[in-house]
Amino acid sequence: METPDYARFVQESIAADTVDDHILTEDQFYGVYLSWCALQAQAPGACASFWAAMSQQGIHERGANDHGRLRPGLRMIGPAAVDYILASQPSLL
Repeated sequence: METPDYARFVQESIAADTVDDHILTEDQFYGVYLSWCALQAQAPGACASFWAAMSQQGIHERGANDHGRLRPGLRMIGPAAVDYILASQPSLL
């Protein structure tokens, strides 16, 4: 398995939402990353490496709630988003 390409992950799986009505929690963001890695046959990087890379990509937390840190203005897209949603919501199958 290859080392993950964080910039490619963001390009293929994360989109900006200019209205800020989409919010990704820390768990959702990392979960879609894990789905992307599985679909790409890439070993996921360590959690700390992932968040450092997201910071380098200009993706920073902008708040927190009971469910962890929030990243408003972002939404998940593409095959990794579908995989993550179906894996986290088996009732949808």
